[in-house]
Amino acid sequence: MFKVTSKIMFVLSFLMIASMLLTSCAPAATPAPTEAPVEPAAATVAPVEPAAATEVPAEPVAAMPASILIPFVGPLTGPDGFDGQNSAKAADLAVKQANDKGGVCGGVKLETTSNDTKSDPKEGANIATLLCNTENVFGAVADYNSSVCLAEAPVFNECQVSQVVYYCAAPGIAQKGGAYTFRIYPPGENMSIYLADWLVNQLGYKKIATLYENTDYGLGLQDVFVAKVKEFGGEVVVAEAVLKDQTDLSAVVSKIKDSNPEAVVGLIQYQVAAFFSKQAKDIDFNLPLYGSDGLFSPEIVNLGGTAVEGARTVAAYMPDSTDPIVADFVKAFREAYGEDPTNAAGYAYDATNVVIAGLEATNCAGREALQKWLAENITEFKGVTGTIALDAEGERMFAPGMYTPIEIKDGKWVEVK
Repeated sequence: MFKVTSKIMFVLSFLMIASMLLTSCAPAATPAPTEAPVEPAAATVAPVEPAAATEVPAEPVAAMPASILIPFVGPLTGPDGFDGQNSAKAADLAVKQANDKGGVCGGVKLETTSNDTKSDPKEGANIATLLCNTENVFGAVADYNSSVCLAEAPVFNECQVSQVVYYCAAPGIAQKGGAYTFRIYPPGENMSIYLADWLVNQLGYKKIATLYENTDYGLGLQDVFVAKVKEFGGEVVVAEAVLKDQTDLSAVVSKIKDSNPEAVVGLIQYQVAAFFSKQAKDIDFNLPLYGSDGLFSPEIVNLGGTAVEGARTVAAYMPDSTDPIVADFVKAFREAYGEDPTNAAGYAYDATNVVIAGLEATNCAGREALQKWLAENITEFKGVTGTIALDAEGERMFAPGMYTPIEIKDGKWVEVK
């Protein structure tokens, strides 16, 4: 049997004491924290929203132009020069009046220029191209001649400048022109219908002779007039085409006289009407001349003298009208230019004011914005030429009172009573 000696007992006792000492010297375990850890200082400050998030729009906005040009385009020289110059003054007056009120779009100044087409379609197209390349042109007041209007329209539509037509009468101007062509002047077929009704239904004429300008303007009016005269029970016994600058009308006068008509209708401008009347009087052919509103100009009396006495046409307004819009316009025009505005001038004034209204309504946002406003908002615009409403194609719609019958009496245009 194993015998434990005192020596062995000593060693065992020593080892036990050493073991206890080593255990007591081991590092103590780290106690679990009794509180939540402190968040970093940055986490206690609310993050600042980036300035760009509230100041920069989703899409860039074009800078407001320093000025906007509303150009007038029409004949300033040639056979239509008098009417064209008078109309240019009306457009200039509308711009001046807007600037006197502070301009548009919070102070943007308006400007205007008068651009002479010389009644030439090629010249009109060239002017349209020049205006298209002018950045601050959003809309143009253009034009007087139907053929020129139609030549300009593709150019204006291509560059998205709104063409606001003030005096072109041929059928379908706005439809043929495109989405950027609008006509403030009523389509000529309305006037032809009115004239045919006036002569056949109201005055009882059955045999009528016509002379018409051999242009889009004259041809358009002639075709509708002849059809309506026939529909109402009358007859066009002879129809003669003339040039817009024709001065020798002796052969035309003789042919019309030989047809023995009861009335003569001229779908022409005032110059040809004056020469026709003088040469008719020379051969004792004294029937009064009726015609389209191209006759309505004070210049016809200066050119034709007593030979044009009794000539009759229609007008959108008369200078002696008591309508407040008309009276204010005529008064301002006379004060500014020392003359009366023509029929065409009233339409040019309205066309310019339509563009100004569109610029203001769109805050001068650009060409596309102006076109959209014109297409959607000209439904009851009060102007010198009456209440203007455009249809879906940009054509002015017929309205009661659109035409006033007028005649030359004692050398002056007066309303027919």
